[in-house]
Amino acid sequence: MSLLVLIVIYSVLFAIWWFWWRPRVRSPAPYPGALPIIGHIHVAFKYRNDVWSYMERLFNCITNECVVIRMGFHNLYVVSDPDEVGVIANTSLKKSYHYSFVDNALANGLLLEDVPTWRIHRKLLNPAFNLHTLNTFQNIMNVEARSLVSQLKDKAGKGPVDVKELVVLYILRTVCRTSLGLEAKDQDMIDKEYAEAIEEIMDIAVKRALNIALHPSFIFKRTAKGKREQELIMRIKNILNSTIQKRKSDLKKVENKQNNNTDVSDGSANGKFKPILDLMLHLSDEQEVFSDDDIRQHLNTFVFASYDTTSGVLQTVLAVLGSRPDVQERVYKEIVEVFGDNEELTKYNLPKLVYLEAVIKEVLRLYSIVPWIARQIDTDMVFPKYTLRAGSTCVLVIYNLHRHPSWGPDAKEFKPERWLNPATLPTHPNVYAPFGIGKRNCIGKLYAMMTLKTSVAHIVRNFQLSADISNLCWNFEVVLKPSKPILVSFTLRP
Repeated sequence: MSLLVLIVIYSVLFAIWWFWWRPRVRSPAPYPGALPIIGHIHVAFKYRNDVWSYMERLFNCITNECVVIRMGFHNLYVVSDPDEVGVIANTSLKKSYHYSFVDNALANGLLLEDVPTWRIHRKLLNPAFNLHTLNTFQNIMNVEARSLVSQLKDKAGKGPVDVKELVVLYILRTVCRTSLGLEAKDQDMIDKEYAEAIEEIMDIAVKRALNIALHPSFIFKRTAKGKREQELIMRIKNILNSTIQKRKSDLKKVENKQNNNTDVSDGSANGKFKPILDLMLHLSDEQEVFSDDDIRQHLNTFVFASYDTTSGVLQTVLAVLGSRPDVQERVYKEIVEVFGDNEELTKYNLPKLVYLEAVIKEVLRLYSIVPWIARQIDTDMVFPKYTLRAGSTCVLVIYNLHRHPSWGPDAKEFKPERWLNPATLPTHPNVYAPFGIGKRNCIGKLYAMMTLKTSVAHIVRNFQLSADISNLCWNFEVVLKPSKPILVSFTLRP
């Protein structure tokens, strides 16, 4: 009997070795430190409380050569070569299993949709994020930016301030008002319940991702965290369903008024504000392409993708400006010149903030909130030096692309000036990818840049900033987040 058990164990181990660990022809080299069977899982446990330190160490060891990270029976190909990254990003459109930890909340949003559905929905939603539509958001962005400035004035002259809470709330209000069409008076429930629910769901997703025992859904759903996630999802569903129904009712009243008065127009043709929700409701009504569930999950995705990333970038921009008085002064002079005597920015003078945009782009390059993206490989991908096998996951390292040698010998230095002369910038399209790479990049990249330029312009116009970017450390959650508060001092300008 004992001999039979030993034979079974040996057979299982041999099968595992044969299918997962035997040397494969043209396979990339494994990253050092893998143990039999478990691969690099022991490293993941070692760095579970400081994931970013390990990732940074890993990325710095990789140049343009692909390496393999083994996580038990799963292989991760870590890729940094711009040409290979471009091929993978444009042919392997399926997101990796790592994204599945937020699947319950964002299932049918653009971030996680299956490829055929994503192709249809992306095409339908593109008009909501073109420049013509985004320009109609400018007034709301100005209103919310002035509100943020008003709150910061209460902090001015009182020493270093942790800006996270104010910035997150500001971004959340802006994205909700432009996405949902909410009036300021209707925002309270979003500010509190919705924001807290989204934040807690993301926290649960991170803790699940770092605990391999919770990866299987049938186990996770039975845990306290799994049950809590379902409660939060139902809370979000109820909040957004109420918002969607209210918006439907409001639009129906406008439609009836138009039918009774041929002189009334919704104003969309002449640039009147039209939120993203209105577009989806129109498509749902006219083309029957979006259910209420689809709409809700798209809205969840827009809010999650906007406020978690854009708020992080805005905090970093303020810290960078506070640490570099020369850069801040040049930004201030440009802002004063562009604003003139006007109180608000318009769609005409926002593009004139050329140096401010260069600063933001350089922050996005060196302090990328999303340091990597991951895709599932459907078919074998043959490159000159190796073959990436179907069924594996590819990690595309944006961190390394943003420090690629084509940026020059000063690639690791913060130099906004590099963006002012296009002739000196790298020509390869994949070495700058703060909003993703290839066909499945971020639909909201113009929206994010518009939000950042508007908010920074209002803040720097009113305050002189002081901070220390050298103290900035990161934790890797769904995106990179500061491991300790970003402290900025605000002094009112005369």
